[in-house]
Amino acid sequence: MKLQHILPCAVLSVLAGGGLRAQEVLEKKADYNEKVLVTAPYQPSLGALIKPVFTPHTLDTVLGKIPVECQIISRPFATAYPIENIKPAKILGEPIPKLFNSSVRAGVGLMGRMPSPLGELNFSVGRSRKYELAVYYRHQSAYGNIKGYDRFKTNHSLNEADVLGRIFADKFITSLDISYGQKAVNCFGYGNDALSFASVVDDEFDNYKDQSRRWYQNARGILSFEDNATESTDLRFDAKVDYNLNLTNWRSAENSVVVEGGVSKVLLENRRSADVLSLGGRVRFEDNTYRDGLRDGHYDIKIVGDLADDNSIVQEWVPGNELRNAYHVDFRPTLYFKYDFVEMDVAAAFHVFGQGAGDGVQKSTRFQFNPVVDLKLHIINKILTFFIGTDGGVERNTVEGISAINPYLHPLTFGNLKFTRDKFNAYAGLSGNFSRHIDYRVKVSAHFMEDVLSFDYFRYTYMGYQDYYGYNDFRPEYSGRVFNLRLRGDLNFRWGRQILAHVDATYSHYDKRLYYSPEFKANLSFRYNIVDKVTVYTRMTGYTNMWAKDRRGEDVRLKGCFDWSLGAEYRFIKRMTVFVDLNNIIARRYYRWYDYPAYRFNFMAGLSFDF
Repeated sequence: MKLQHILPCAVLSVLAGGGLRAQEVLEKKADYNEKVLVTAPYQPSLGALIKPVFTPHTLDTVLGKIPVECQIISRPFATAYPIENIKPAKILGEPIPKLFNSSVRAGVGLMGRMPSPLGELNFSVGRSRKYELAVYYRHQSAYGNIKGYDRFKTNHSLNEADVLGRIFADKFITSLDISYGQKAVNCFGYGNDALSFASVVDDEFDNYKDQSRRWYQNARGILSFEDNATESTDLRFDAKVDYNLNLTNWRSAENSVVVEGGVSKVLLENRRSADVLSLGGRVRFEDNTYRDGLRDGHYDIKIVGDLADDNSIVQEWVPGNELRNAYHVDFRPTLYFKYDFVEMDVAAAFHVFGQGAGDGVQKSTRFQFNPVVDLKLHIINKILTFFIGTDGGVERNTVEGISAINPYLHPLTFGNLKFTRDKFNAYAGLSGNFSRHIDYRVKVSAHFMEDVLSFDYFRYTYMGYQDYYGYNDFRPEYSGRVFNLRLRGDLNFRWGRQILAHVDATYSHYDKRLYYSPEFKANLSFRYNIVDKVTVYTRMTGYTNMWAKDRRGEDVRLKGCFDWSLGAEYRFIKRMTVFVDLNNIIARRYYRWYDYPAYRFNFMAGLSFDF
């Protein structure tokens, strides 16, 4: 950051005012009196700054976005001889502690009676004004053993890798992010005393414990470009290409391509009619194709010959290869206006979406328009802001998105990938800062929605048993038209580097029954640096009772959840830290999905090394 200060001319030129030169004054030995207004020397300073971090972060790190505000006021002033040099600007809290570029983390936990290993790597090339390069990898496995459910496997694993490169040029910033992820689960969900059909036990359930894990692989590449405008009135634009490939172990594949970009231009700035007035626009195109593989259990009938001796058609079952394709175009011209205490964002969102023709699917195209208005009234600067507005949107339900919510899915369930539509919503709320340490936000909104995602069991006919549920699998289910009322509150507290706390709560009510959707959810996280080397943290999450369906299709109520975790870190030498995490310390048995119990008390301990 450049600090500029306008200094006065030389002292002699100051004394020369009124037609007298310094030398003449000395020669004539005349008395010279003049009133001089002396101000404090210029001492610019910067408040506490947080170094931007672009590298990937660990999953269990609580990130707090701390607003940075800096104001430098410079005025010329008269000085007395001799002139002193201006002191350099300082960053509060000097000296700055050494920052390490990379770290390795390893740990082992215990879930039930089985170990759970953890490995993590963060690596970056260091600090540079021209480029950035970082690598991230994480592995975590859980070979748990849940009491009462140890008849079948309960294994889980997660692998994630990410490579990020960014170039900081004079006129633009460009980045390439390539990532890979794999998550695997064993669908269990059957207790040791689960009710089953006698004729099915030997044929199905005895082999259930030997089923292969179900995994989802994801490879993704994001190329982004953003201009590096130096003036506020410069034309600003950005663009991004996002390619996403998803694979499953039943050879189903999903390809998603997203291309988006935007442009904006400041038309007026610092005028009597507007502090800022800018005009712009954004466009987004998404194409999503899902193809069933050859091992998904779906078969088609193929005619292979003439009539047989019994006059029946000769046919055979062949593996199916279903295709689902969908697209979504979002175009929105935008307007931004700010004057005094009024701030407003306006956009007209045009959505064109639908699906192409596929196996048993007809081509369709739909249209949705959403007026987007966000009006903010800064009633008390930085303390109280009232906001009100309207919005809406369209979201494609994908294999990646659905499996991220519920991984215990039947492989035949992805053929019905619908759009979830927020046809129109209106909201209002308050936000601001109670002090420089506390900020808050409260928002109430009403949504007119269609096809909200939910889940039910996958049932079919097997060996004469109607609605047989087989393995403990789920299928996506959609709500149709539904009205949703939401109320959400957020509160953040920061005290330097010592304390970071966050709490949020959401109440969400639907006018029809949605399964696995609790009405009330809340989260709390707290981190406290007791001393320079010791940090403790805690996390709490909870939700109220929710509706679900059992294996017979009957509605049941699942009890609410309260999960409390504690952890601590101790940096016993400069580069090495030990940590311990205690999870579900009150050992609650709760069910996020019907008959899939969560682990009770479990822990993980390990160490990290910085380099």
